[in-house]
Amino acid sequence: MMRKIMVSLLYILLAAILLACGQTPAGATPDAGQVVADPTATPAAVTTTDEQPTATPAAETNAAAPAPTDTPVAAVPTPEPLFYNLPPATLTNATGLYASPNRAELIVPVPVPAGETIFVMGRNATGTHLRIVWNTGVGWVPVSFTSYNGQRDRMDALPIFEREPPACAVPLTTQFGLNSSWTSDITQRIAVIADLFRARYGEFPPSNLSLVVNGVVVESSRRQIVEQGQFSLKDVVFSIPQDLQPGDTVGYLLDTASDEPLTFMATLFSVPNNCKWKLD
Repeated sequence: MMRKIMVSLLYILLAAILLACGQTPAGATPDAGQVVADPTATPAAVTTTDEQPTATPAAETNAAAPAPTDTPVAAVPTPEPLFYNLPPATLTNATGLYASPNRAELIVPVPVPAGETIFVMGRNATGTHLRIVWNTGVGWVPVSFTSYNGQRDRMDALPIFEREPPACAVPLTTQFGLNSSWTSDITQRIAVIADLFRARYGEFPPSNLSLVVNGVVVESSRRQIVEQGQFSLKDVVFSIPQDLQPGDTVGYLLDTASDEPLTFMATLFSVPNNCKWKLD
């Protein structure tokens, strides 16, 4: 009997020692809240103390981003208006810039607002339209939409464009730049009204402008540039003696020794066989 008592006391003592070391004796149940290591778990990777912790990107943090610092924005310069050595006029009504005084096609699909300053190159023979420059576009506007309306003396002082496009001449396209080209899709006769002008006036070397068809200069179209003003070509109509065929391409050649920047604009017209237009 004494022996059994001694064994029980030894068991109780062993259990107390194991509990004091944080272990559970075999067959005992862990207390609530006690964490027991999983023997099947893979040990966590060990990070050496020499490595620096990776910073958390700002976008992944909950901290508010600092307010941006106000940076002065550079002022965008207002473009200087273009002035030409031509009589100015004011548009009293908004209007389109027409390819012909006898048709409704526009040079560009942009209306010229009322109040704009335009520069007058001349008028048509009947005195209904002015040929004007607006920015770098050249075209026709009704006299009644300008400050020239009712100004008989001012109208009489203007040059007359004798070879204005007739109503039978159909505008095809307007091009900007001497490197432009256009390809015909049908058999047709064409004529071209070209404007070539500069930012200044004065000396300019003898030069020629010609039409080019399929890379070949049309010699009969060559026009000599003799004026020393801003506008080198006025009231000049270029033509090609034969009809263009589908696929024929029209371009331009400026033969000059000048490297001065020039503004070029050309409007191509289709001229039916029964259309009368003084082209030569």
